[in-house]
Amino acid sequence: MPLDFSSFGPATMGREPSIRFFEKNEAGHVEPLPGEEAYRESMSGVKDMEDDLKKELMSDMHRTISQLGGMGALGAFGVDDPDSVAKDFEEQLGGAGSPEEMMERLDAYIKDLERQLEEKGFNVSDFDDSNPLANVDVIEAAVRKDPSERKRNTAIPQIPEKAWSFNQRKRITRLNNLLSRTTKEMRRGEEVTAKTAQSVWKAYSTARQSLSKSWASVPHEVWDLVWHILSADMANSTGRLTYLSLLARDMSEAKVSLSPSQQLVTMEAMFVDGWDTKAIDNWKRCMPSLGDGGADTFQEFWELGVRMFCQKGDLVQAERAVNRLLERQLDPRILMPYIKTCAADPTEEARDKAWDAYRRMKDLLGDEMNLEDYDRVISFFLMTNQTERALHAFVDMMTSGTVDLRGRDTLPSQIGNKFFFGKWLKRLIGAGDLDGAHSVINFMRSKGIEPAAIQVNGLVGAWQRSGGADNLQKADDLAWEMIDARVQFVQNRNRFLGIDAPARVVYIPSKKDIAGVPRATLETFSLLAENYRLRQLPDQMARLWDAFRAAEISPDAFMMNQLIESYSQAGNVVEARQLYRMLVYERNVKPDPHTFMALWKMLGANRLHIISGDLLDEEVHRTRLLFAETVRYAHLFEADGGLDGQLARKMLHTFRRLKDHAGTVLTLRAFRVVFKYTPPEALALEMMMETTNLAFDTPTTRQKLRLTKRKIDGFVEARQKQYGGKMTLDEMTPQQRGEEYSDYLQTTYLQQLGDVPDAVLEDVARDMGLYDLLAEA
Repeated sequence: MPLDFSSFGPATMGREPSIRFFEKNEAGHVEPLPGEEAYRESMSGVKDMEDDLKKELMSDMHRTISQLGGMGALGAFGVDDPDSVAKDFEEQLGGAGSPEEMMERLDAYIKDLERQLEEKGFNVSDFDDSNPLANVDVIEAAVRKDPSERKRNTAIPQIPEKAWSFNQRKRITRLNNLLSRTTKEMRRGEEVTAKTAQSVWKAYSTARQSLSKSWASVPHEVWDLVWHILSADMANSTGRLTYLSLLARDMSEAKVSLSPSQQLVTMEAMFVDGWDTKAIDNWKRCMPSLGDGGADTFQEFWELGVRMFCQKGDLVQAERAVNRLLERQLDPRILMPYIKTCAADPTEEARDKAWDAYRRMKDLLGDEMNLEDYDRVISFFLMTNQTERALHAFVDMMTSGTVDLRGRDTLPSQIGNKFFFGKWLKRLIGAGDLDGAHSVINFMRSKGIEPAAIQVNGLVGAWQRSGGADNLQKADDLAWEMIDARVQFVQNRNRFLGIDAPARVVYIPSKKDIAGVPRATLETFSLLAENYRLRQLPDQMARLWDAFRAAEISPDAFMMNQLIESYSQAGNVVEARQLYRMLVYERNVKPDPHTFMALWKMLGANRLHIISGDLLDEEVHRTRLLFAETVRYAHLFEADGGLDGQLARKMLHTFRRLKDHAGTVLTLRAFRVVFKYTPPEALALEMMMETTNLAFDTPTTRQKLRLTKRKIDGFVEARQKQYGGKMTLDEMTPQQRGEEYSDYLQTTYLQQLGDVPDAVLEDVARDMGLYDLLAEA
C-alpha cells in the first residue's frame, strides 16, 4: 500500500503535513481511501471480514433456496424460478454497508415475507426458524387445504413502540421480540421452559420503568401473554410467584382487571411473599364470588384456603375449607396439608385429629391410595416423633389394612421382628429420611427388638455419605455404640471361658426391657476406617485400630488398606509396614491389588523430593524388596484381570526416580514374563522424557517429544530390518507395540547402566524375587 508524500515541499513548511492513503482492489486498480479511519479498517481486515460474511450469507441463502426448489416446496407459494428469489434477496441485502445494517435489512426482509405468508393463510408460528427445511411438511400440509380453511392465528400481542422515546424503545423492542418468539414456540406445542420464563421476566424488568411512563399504552393481550408465560409450570417453580406478585401490582396500576384465576395466583403470591394477613383477607372477601359453588375457580379457591390456613396453623378454618371440598367429593388428598399441620401441633388433641384425618383420607381413596401417599403420611408422623403412629401407617401400607395395631400393647409376631422393620428401614434410608430411620431404630429397641447389624450399618453409611457435620457425628456415635457392644460381648465371652468350675446362665430381667444395639461387624469398622482416612483423622484411626483388636474380628483386605493408607497419610510409614506384615503373616489376611498400590505410594521415591547418600541405597533396597513382595502375589492380579496400568506406572517411575537402571530393566522383563503386561506408548514416552505429566504447552517440550518418538520409530525400523520385517508401529497390534516399547526401554536403560557383571544383575534379580522366574523363562 504506497504512501503519497508529494504534498511535502517548501510551500508546506510550517504547516501540518497531510497524508493520503490508497489501496489496490481485487481488479488490481489503485483507489484512494477516504481517510485514516478507512486505512485502519483496511489494515485490520475488518472490511474483508464483512465482505466474507456477506458472501457466506448469500451462499447459504442460495443453497437453501435451491434445496427447497428441488423438493418442490416453493411451488406452493407460486414460485417457479428459485433464482429470482435469490436475486431479490441479494438486492435487499447487497447495499448494506455494515453487519449491523445487514442484520436490520435481513430482519425487515423476513418480517415482510412473514406478512405475505400470513396474508395467504399460512401459519408462520408453526415454522422452525432454526431449520428452514423442516418447514416443508408444514407448508405442504397447509397447501393441501383450501385457503379459506387454513388455520389463521391471531396476531401476536405486541407493545406499540411509538409511545416511547428512542432509548426506551430499545427495551420495548427486546421485550416484544421475546414475546413473539415465545408465542411461536407455544403455538408449535413447545413447553415454556424455566430459562424462557426467566428471559421474559428479565426483559420485562428492564422495560418496566419505561412502561410505567405510559401503562395505558400496554395492550390487555400483552399483560395476559406475559402472565401466561410466567405462570407456566409454576408447580415446579414456586419462586415465580414473586414475579407474578409484582406483575399483578403493575396490572393494578395499569387499571387492568385480573381474571379469577389470576386473582387466586396473586393471593398465593402475596401469601408467599409475607403478606399473609392481606392475602387471607382478600381470600375471604372473594369467597362469595370465587368460592361460590357454581364458580369455575371453586376447587382452586378452597384448596388455596386449605394451604394458607394450614401454614398459619388455623386448624378450624382449614378443616372448614377441607369439608367444603370433600362435600363435593373432590380429591381427598387435600387432607395432606391438614394432616401435616395437625401432626406438627404439640397438643395430643391435634395429633389425634391428624390420625383421624389420615384414616378418613385412606377410606375415601380406597384402592387409589398409593405408596407415595403412605410415604408422605409416614414422614409427617416421623418428623414429629410419633413413631408409633408412623408404624401403624406403614403396617397399613404393607398389609393393605388387614392388620390393625390400634389398642395393642405388644406387636404381633409377623410385625414385631427385625425383618419386618428392616423393610421399613431400607425404604426410609433409600428415600433419604435418615432421622426417620434413626427414630425407627430407637422405637425397635424400646419394643425389645434388636435391629440387624446390616440395617444399622446402612444408616451409618448413609449419614457419612451425606457429609454434614451433625450427620457425621451421629454416624460416629451410633457406630461406636455398636463397637462397644462388640467389645463388651468379647470380654464377657472370655470371662466365661476362663471359668473352670461348671456354670449355669441365669436370665435376670431388667427393669427397663430395652434391646441393645447390634454388635459391630467388620463392615462397621470398615465404614469408620474409610471415613477417618478420607477425613485424615489419624488419632481416631488409632483408637479404631485398638478397638478392632479388642473386638477380635478377623480383618480383611479392605480394612487393612484403610489402616495402611491412614498411617501413610499421617507420615507413619514404618508403622504401616509393620501393620501389613502383622496382618498378612500373622493374621493371614489376604492382600488385594489396592494393598500394593498403597504400599508403593509409601516408598520414599514417591514421598520425598530429594533422596541421596545412604538413604538412597536404603530406598533402592526397600523398593526391590517390595517388588519381590508384589511378585509373590502375582496370582492376585491375574484373578483381578491383570496388572493395573496405574500400579505398573507407579512401579516404573519409582525405579526411574531412584535411578535404579538395573531394577528398571528387570521390572520391564518381569512385566512381560510374570504379569503378562507391556507398557503403552504414553508410559514409554513418560519414562524417556522423565516425567509423569506429558505436557505439550511449550515449543521445547513438543520438540523433545518429537525427537523421542523419532528415536523409537528408528529403533523399531532397525529391528524390523534385522528380522526381515517391514511393519511400522501403526500397523502393529497393541500387544506387538507394547513389546517394542518394552524392548526399547530395556535397551536404553541397559546402555545407561553400562558394563555390569552378570553376578550383579543376578543379585538384583534375587532381591526382586525374579531370579528363578526369569531363569525358567
